[in-house]
Amino acid sequence: MKSTVSAVVALLLAAGAAVFAWQKHQALGESQASLAESRAQLQKTQSDLKALSAQVAPLQKETAELKAAMEQQRIELGSAKAFLDAERAATARVREELALAKEQIAFMSRSRAAQAPSRELAPMMVRPATPPPAVRALPAPAAQGNAVRAQ
Repeated sequence: MKSTVSAVVALLLAAGAAVFAWQKHQALGESQASLAESRAQLQKTQSDLKALSAQVAPLQKETAELKAAMEQQRIELGSAKAFLDAERAATARVREELALAKEQIAFMSRSRAAQAPSRELAPMMVRPATPPPAVRALPAPAAQGNAVRAQ
C-alpha cells in the first residue's frame, strides 16, 4: 500500500507538474504571440513615422521660408511707419511755414494798404499791348555818302 500511495502521490505530482508546465507553456505562447503582435505594430509605427517625417521636412522648410518672409514684412512695415511719421512731420512743418507765410503776406498787405490805399485798390483798364512798329533801313543817298568822305 505504501507503494500504491507513493505511486498515486508520484502520479499526482506528475499530473500537477504537467498541468503547471502546460500553463507555463500556454503563458509562453501568449507572450510570444503578444510579442510578435507588438513587433508588427512597432514596425508599422516606424514606417508611419518615416512617412510622416518625409512629409514634415518640406513643411518645416516652408515654415522657415514663411517666417523669413514675415520678418521681412515686419521690417518693411517698420520702414513704412517711419516714412509715414517723417512725412507727417514734414507736412506739419510745411503747414507751419505756410501759415507763417500767410501771416507775413497779410501783414505786408496791411502795411501797403495803409501807405497807398486808393492807388492799389482802384480798378484799372488794361489795354492790349500793340506790337512796336517795324523799323526798316532806307538806302543812304549817294550825295551824303560823298560829303562825309570829303571832310
